[in-house]
Amino acid sequence: MYSGQNQISPCNNKCIMDPITNYCRGCFRTIEEIVQWSHLASEEKKIILQQAEFRKSSRGKNKS
Repeated sequence: MYSGQNQISPCNNKCIMDPITNYCRGCFRTIEEIVQWSHLASEEKKIILQQAEFRKSSRGKNKS
């Protein structure tokens, strides 16, 4: 799980953008979130980390 406290980038060097979800298959961020990361405030990073964790935990749940 990503910690919003330390604000370290969740990048794990598995950078492949999924053409269907538009999320990185490694960190589950959008390209916009990745590009903006170093310019965001701590609270904004925390929100993105929470969203990425939700995306990660939700993958595959919508498949029939």
